[in-house]
Amino acid sequence: MHTIEASHLLIVEGIAEDSRTRERAERMREFIRAETVQTVSDAELNEAVDELKLYGMGRHGMQDKFLPVVIFNRFRFDDPPEVQARRREQFPALLRGWNGKLGGYGGFEWRDSGSAKWRAKTGCVCQPAYQLHTIVGCPFRCAYCGLGRTYNVMMNMEDFVDRLDEQIDAVPRQTLYQYDNGTDTVCFEPEYGSTKLLVEYFARKPDRYLELYVGKSDNVDFLLDYDHRGKTVACWSISGPTQSAKLERETADMEARIQAARKMQQAGYPVRVRFSPIIPVKDWEAENREMIERVFELTEPDVITFETLRFLDYGQIMESFDPELLDDEFLAVMKEAQGREHGQGEEIPAEYRRRVYRFIIDELERVSPGTPYAFCRETREMWDHFEEDFARHLQTPDRYVCNCGPFADPAEAQQVAAALQ
Repeated sequence: MHTIEASHLLIVEGIAEDSRTRERAERMREFIRAETVQTVSDAELNEAVDELKLYGMGRHGMQDKFLPVVIFNRFRFDDPPEVQARRREQFPALLRGWNGKLGGYGGFEWRDSGSAKWRAKTGCVCQPAYQLHTIVGCPFRCAYCGLGRTYNVMMNMEDFVDRLDEQIDAVPRQTLYQYDNGTDTVCFEPEYGSTKLLVEYFARKPDRYLELYVGKSDNVDFLLDYDHRGKTVACWSISGPTQSAKLERETADMEARIQAARKMQQAGYPVRVRFSPIIPVKDWEAENREMIERVFELTEPDVITFETLRFLDYGQIMESFDPELLDDEFLAVMKEAQGREHGQGEEIPAEYRRRVYRFIIDELERVSPGTPYAFCRETREMWDHFEEDFARHLQTPDRYVCNCGPFADPAEAQQVAAALQ
C-alpha cells in the first residue's frame, strides 16, 4: 500500500465492532501516518466537514506538500428509507455533492454521462453505465486533479460484494463494470483487499467482467497470482515522460506503468490503455510518439482511448502548472481563447484539439493499425471530423468499443479487432 502522510485519520463508529472491518482498518493503519486519529460519530464527522474543509476539491497544482484527511467509513446498506431521510436532515454535510458518500450510501452507481439528456447538455459523446465505487480520493498529486485532499474509504467490502448479485442481475445487458474511477484503487492494496474480492467475484460471474482502474500506478505484483480467469480487464492511464514525472507527481512514470501493464498481460489479464489527459508539454509530439511505440513494444492493449486536458482555462493552467514545461504554441492558443464561450470540457479550442488528435491517430495507425481506438468524452462534432478514421475501425459515436463502456468487454473488443485483420 502507498504510504500516506495525513493530518487526520477519522474512523467512523462501527468499524471496530465488525471483525472484518476492524482487521482491514488495522492493516491499512500501518501505512497511514496521521497527526490525529479519532473515532467519530455521524455528528462529529458532519462537523469535521466544515472544520477541516472536506468539501474542497481544488486542484493540487504544483504544491510540494499538503496533508490529506483519511476517513475509514462504512456502507449503510440496511438503513430503511426513513432512516436515510432522517440522516439527510440531521447531517446534511455528509449527504451533499461528492460528500454524499460520507453518509455511507452508494457504491453501485449510475454514470449518467452519455445519456440523451447529458449529450444534449454537453454536446459530448459517452456511454452511460453502472459503476462500482468504494473509495473517493487518491494519494497521487497530479497537478490538474483535486482528489488528493480527502480519502473516503469504505471498509465493509465483504458486505458490498455479497450484494452484487442482486444489483448486477437486475442489469442483464451490461457486461463490463468499472472499478473505481474515484481513485487509483491499487494504491491501497493489498491491505485494503477489495481488489481480490472483486477479481474473484467476477471470475465466477458468467458473462460479466470487471474493469480494474489501475490508473497511474505500477503496484500490481500482488495481482499476478489471483484466479482472475480472464474476467478482469486492467486499465492504465499512460502519459509521456515529462507529464508522468513532473505533472503527475508521486505516480509511477511512463516506463513503470507500461512495465506493470506488461506484467499483468503476461499473467493473463486483458490490458487496456488511456492516453488521458494529453497535456501538450514541450516536445509533446516526440514524447507521445515515444509513449505509443513503447506501449505497443511491450503490450497488446485490446483498445485505446484518448482525450486532451479538460476543465482548465488559460488562467487555471498558469496557476496549476509550471508554464516552462508546456508547449509555447499551446500556451499562446489558450491565452488567445480567454473569454470565449465554450462547451463543457472544451476549454482547449477545437482546432488545437483536432491537431493533437490527428497526431495521436496517425501514430496509432502507424504503430498498430489493428487496435481499435476511441475518444473519451469528446464532442459529437469532433467524432464527425474524424469519421473516416473511426469508420476504418468500425467505430461510430453511437456504437463504439472504449475502455469502460457498459458493453465493452474483452469479447466485444476482440470481435472489432478481428474484423480489422
